[in-house]
Amino acid sequence: MKTKTKILAAILAVVVVAAAGAAAFTLVSTPYSPQPPNVLPQGDQPQAQLQVTGSVLQEETYSFRQLTEMPLTNVTATINGENATYLGVDFFNFCNQTGMNWDAGPIDIISADGSKATLNIHQAYNSTFYPYYYNNNVIVLAFAKNGEWLTNTTGGPLKLVAPYFSGEYQVQDVAEIHFKPWMITITGKVANPLTLNSANLSSIPSRTVYAEFAPSEKRWSNWTGLPIVDVLQAANVSEIAEKVKVTAVDGYVQNFTLQQIRDGQMMIGFQENGSPLPHSEGGPYRLFAPTDKYKWAQFWVKYIVNIEVL
Repeated sequence: MKTKTKILAAILAVVVVAAAGAAAFTLVSTPYSPQPPNVLPQGDQPQAQLQVTGSVLQEETYSFRQLTEMPLTNVTATINGENATYLGVDFFNFCNQTGMNWDAGPIDIISADGSKATLNIHQAYNSTFYPYYYNNNVIVLAFAKNGEWLTNTTGGPLKLVAPYFSGEYQVQDVAEIHFKPWMITITGKVANPLTLNSANLSSIPSRTVYAEFAPSEKRWSNWTGLPIVDVLQAANVSEIAEKVKVTAVDGYVQNFTLQQIRDGQMMIGFQENGSPLPHSEGGPYRLFAPTDKYKWAQFWVKYIVNIEVL
C-alpha cells in the first residue's frame, strides 16, 4: 500500500512540474501586444505650413492639420543627449503621399531660417522597411514630443527626427521639403563626362528587352533602359579603357570588362513592363543585364549613382 502511495505521489510531482514548465513556456511565449493607436496631444494645434517643392507631380503647401491626418507613427530616440518619444509622419510614407516623382533622389529638408540637411530617398526607404540599418528607428517628420505639441522653443512646430544620424540631420522648424532628381555620373577614362537624369534620358535612345531575371524568384519581363555601350559612346570612352565599375548609392560595386558589358547587353534600366522601376526593386535606376549568363541578382546593381570607366 505504501509503495502504491509513493508511486502516486511521484506521478503527481511529475505532473505538477510539467504543468509549471508549460505555464512558464506560455508566459515566455505570449505574443507581443501592440501599443495603442497614436494619439494627438490635447490643446490647439500649432499654426504651421509645409511647402513641398522640386521633383514632385505638383508643388503644394500642406497645412498642419493635413499632416496630422496622415498615418502617424512614433519613435523613441536620444537626440543631442535627450531621450524622448516623438510623434509624427513616417518620412518615407510622407514622401510618397506628396506625389514625389519616380526619379526622386536627394531630399533637402529646409528650416524656416534657411538651414538644411540632405537625405536621399534610399535612406528614407531603409529607415521604414529595413530599420535595423538605423538601430530600429524610423525617420519621422515630428510634431509632438512626449505627448505635447512641439513649439518654436522645442524644435517645432515641425521637426525632422532622424535617429542614428548626426545632429545636423535633426532639422528644427521645418518649412520646406525639396526633392531633387536622382543623378548618375559617367566618369573615368572618358573625354566627355556625363550626368544622366530624367531630364536628359531621351538624349540616348532607350531599348526594351524581354528577358529572365533570377533574384529569389525567377521572372520574365520587358526591361527598358539605356544601353551602356551607347552611354559610353556618348561620353567618348577612351581607346585604352578596359573595365567599367558600377557603383550603387549604398556602396555596392560590380566590375565588368567592356566585353562583358557588350555581351551582357547591359543597360541603365529604369522601367519594367513599361512602368517606372520602384525603389523596392532597385529604382529609380538599376543595372539590367538581360542575358542568361548575367540574369542573377548580384549583377543587377540596384540604385546606380556612378559608372566609372577604368
